[in-house]
Amino acid sequence: MTKKQHKKMIKKSNGQLTPFDPARVLKSISRTGVDQKTAKDILKAVESGLTPRMHTGEIYKMISEELEKRKPWAAARYDLRDALRKMGPAGYNFEKYVASILSAYGYKTATPETYKGACIEHEIDVTAEKDGRTAFIEAKFRHDFGASVTIKDTMATWARFLDLVDGSKVGLCPHFDEVWIVTNARFTDQSLEFGHCKNMKLIGWNHPHERTFAQMVDLDALYPVTILKDLKPSESEIFAKADIMLCRDLVNTNIDTVHQQTGISMQRLEAIQILCKQVMHGDKA
Repeated sequence: MTKKQHKKMIKKSNGQLTPFDPARVLKSISRTGVDQKTAKDILKAVESGLTPRMHTGEIYKMISEELEKRKPWAAARYDLRDALRKMGPAGYNFEKYVASILSAYGYKTATPETYKGACIEHEIDVTAEKDGRTAFIEAKFRHDFGASVTIKDTMATWARFLDLVDGSKVGLCPHFDEVWIVTNARFTDQSLEFGHCKNMKLIGWNHPHERTFAQMVDLDALYPVTILKDLKPSESEIFAKADIMLCRDLVNTNIDTVHQQTGISMQRLEAIQILCKQVMHGDKA
């Protein structure tokens, strides 16, 4: 291996070495909505700063810092995964966020506590109804970037769905037509293979290719309020308790109403609304 080739080898989160892929990096930068000149300039800066076996996390940080210098709103968009992690380790706020996204896509959603299946009682993350079909949805939150949804997770969700289907036949719970898993993580290959075999709808960070979880957020600017870098954890919790999960909710809701719901000062809410508009609309804000 030449010195130049050695410099281009980077280390993934699992420790595996892989060649640096400029096209993939350029795509991840462009995902934020910046113009191609800015994206290519950032790629050049990253390539010039590469060192042998650099960790992907360091490259991620370099890109974020370069975006922050040029387009702060794009840096916020780029850090979407970190914004999801800021929802907290328990995952309950992520369930509410998933419900908010699906509501924006025209689904009638709910986050019920439990339903009785034929055999046992089940905690329910999200239900979504559209076009006469109702889905039972498991919202799988992963706090660590390297974590994944495994075959055990997918099989367990399928078993829960079958028990609920049997329960609905004897009137113990509502009827469900579909079962989904929505996650901020990646699916393992086995997990995808099993899910597709059972016609489960799997939506993850990088799946399906036609519309991943990240694309669902980006295409309609459904960014969580936690995407704001200066949002305090206490403010995030206050918004979640008021069922305000999206920047769009904050921008489109009368500020007096939000003040009454949250108790956050009008001055602070005005500043948050401005930041949300910048993240949602970029240079057009």
